[in-house]
Amino acid sequence: MAYLSLAPREDRFVVPPGTARMVAYVAILLAAILGITTQVLHISFASPPKPALGTLSYHYQRGYYLDHGWLCYGWSSGAFHCTAHWHYAGNTAVSDNVGWVPRQAGLPAAPAGSLGKGPATMPATQVAYSTAGQPCKSATMFVPNISQWTVPPSCYANVYTPNPANYVYRSGFGWCNWWPEVLHPAQPDILWGSRYHRSGVPTPGAAVAFAGGVQGADLVGHFAQVVGVAPGGSWVLVSEMNFLWRGAGFGKVNYRYIHVGPGVTFITA
Repeated sequence: MAYLSLAPREDRFVVPPGTARMVAYVAILLAAILGITTQVLHISFASPPKPALGTLSYHYQRGYYLDHGWLCYGWSSGAFHCTAHWHYAGNTAVSDNVGWVPRQAGLPAAPAGSLGKGPATMPATQVAYSTAGQPCKSATMFVPNISQWTVPPSCYANVYTPNPANYVYRSGFGWCNWWPEVLHPAQPDILWGSRYHRSGVPTPGAAVAFAGGVQGADLVGHFAQVVGVAPGGSWVLVSEMNFLWRGAGFGKVNYRYIHVGPGVTFITA
């Protein structure tokens, strides 16, 4: 006679052979994928390296763009400004010279002293300068809130008539080229010689060449001499001859502020 067994059955979950090894492989694979993804995200959000500063090509684009290491901004009017003073915030190029190239909307304000406007005081120890051959030799060169036509302080506010007998002989006294030429007595070809370094970075004692119409130059251009460079490197005190401003002009030397930008080339021996 057959009986119906009511005894409880013992059900067991049996892991197929090799399953534990497969789970371990999958865990290792997921960890590797997670690590690679983390590295990719880190690379994606890291700031790219800032390109080396080169010579501007002076081309216009609307909005923000880079021109051989310079950050530029083009307005709808066709005007554009470029600065060498900028940094990356993520993948965004951010101006540190907002008095010349504005910052994008929504970005933090530039730190004090980086706006192309000097700090409250500018001790001589913070200013790079060279007064060799200059009629004014004061160490007080820069004032707060510099603009294009701010009158420099101390004796730099004066206009001078230099005596050619006090300088090396160069032809053309009175014209703008005469002044930087006599301030470089060992380099008579400083303004046109191909052996000299030309860049957009100012250094004390460098000659300056302005393209026509740039920062007060006439249509054929203009020459000057760097006297001092303000902290940050955006604003520069220059001396010049034959520049019609504040009673200066032919045969006279005056001082004024210029800023780094398109059409301004610094020539060093």
